[in-house]
This record gives sequence, structure tokens and C-alpha cells, in this order.
Amino acid sequence: MSFIDSIVGFGKKALGFVGGSSLGGQLARTALLGYALNRVAASAQKANQQPDKGTQLTLDPDTEHSVPVLYGEGYVVGKVTDAVMAANNFDMWVCFTLCEKTGTKIDGSASAISFKEIYVDGMRLGFKDNGTTVSTIWDDSGNNSEQWADLIEVYPYNGGSASPVSFYSESTGNTQPAYNIMPGWTSTDTMNDLVFCIMKFRYNSEKNKKLTSIGREIKFKLANTMTEPGDCLYDYMTNTRYGAGIPAAEISAQ
Repeated sequence: MSFIDSIVGFGKKALGFVGGSSLGGQLARTALLGYALNRVAASAQKANQQPDKGTQLTLDPDTEHSVPVLYGEGYVVGKVTDAVMAANNFDMWVCFTLCEKTGTKIDGSASAISFKEIYVDGMRLGFKDNGTTVSTIWDDSGNNSEQWADLIEVYPYNGGSASPVSFYSESTGNTQPAYNIMPGWTSTDTMNDLVFCIMKFRYNSEKNKKLTSIGREIKFKLANTMTEPGDCLYDYMTNTRYGAGIPAAEISAQ
């Protein structure tokens, strides 16, 4: 077990992290990961090693721990919920929590949230045939590049660890539960009723040197089938997780 694995493992135990909707330990987890990375760098210097200095990647702590509710279509910046560095110090997995899974409409039908687009440092990502590995990136002017090809993988979920989905433009994509993707997770890391995305980043000193912030500059375009004002109000009034929790029997839809 690597030093980073030990520190992050300790952090999970100390913070009582489970795969529910709580993000209260996010700030401390980020601090632990930063501490581990600093220790690894210090150890390398003491051993007179000459590792690739690479590019500094920042995981900004978010003091706002609430998870938003999205109705209709919009852009969401994810909250860093978990992060794991591989023993090779080149691969890193980050889990971004995006929003709550919404409830039912007035007519009783279920709502659903889909992933439309994802932007990293302002660049829109395109995928290979597998629907998860990045092949191409586009800027605002429509110029494309393969600069980050094979260096980023994206695994979206729209309601928990057992709810893998694909981006709307992809015929194939994520089919694996989150605990098969995120290192260290098990079937108990359920992320119940949360819309989130796991991303894997591979360091390359030439290709991704401009990727300097993980979190702040990663933006998701999401779309919820719940768009009518009446349905949105009904959901917020009746939902027991993020709404008022009013029994449906006490609300007249007339």
C-alpha cells in the first residue's frame, strides 16, 4: 500500500465517509490528499531522485457543502467528493457530485437527468467509440485538437452508484457501477439519489500541461425532464430530502 493510499484510507475512517449524500468531509479529505502529495514530493527530494516535476494540479476545497437541485437545463460545476491517486503517481480519479436526483411529477411519472456536454478548462470534450475515453476537444470557435486524447476518461451516473449513463450524443458509454471504477469504493459506497461523475486523469508532461485546476474549471451541461413550473414546485414541496416534505395527499394539483 502506498503512502497516499494509507493517508486517504485513514481520512476515510477518520471522517466516517460512506457513499451517501453527505459531503461534510470534503474539505478535510482535500486537505489530507494535499498533505499526502506534499509528503511524497518531500520524500523524493530526500532520496535525491529526479522525478518529472509535472504540473501542479489544484483541488480547491468547497466550503459550501449543499448539493444543488436542477430543474430544466443548465450548467453545473461539480463538488469534489473523493479523489484517489494511483501508486504510479500518473493516474488520478476524481468524483464530482453535481446535483440531486429529482422526484416525480404531478402525474406520478418519474423525472430523469441526462448528461449533455462536459467542459474542461473551457474545452468541450468528445469521446472515442467506447463513449468514455476522450478523443477530441473543441474550443468556443469550433477549433478541435487531440491534445488530451486517451488522457481523460469520464463515467457519469444519474441517481447513484448503480445508475451508470452515457452522454446523450454517445450510443455507447458507461455501463459499470461506480464502485467498479473508483479505486477503494465498494458496493456500500452507494451515492444514493445523487447525480455525479467520476473522471480519470492521466498525467502527460507535454499534452496536459495546460490542465492546472481540477474542480473549478470542469463544467457539466445537464438536462432534467422536469421542466414545467407546476411539476418543479410540486417536487420541491413534497420531496423529503431537499424539499419541504409535505405529504402529497395534502397538496391539491387542481
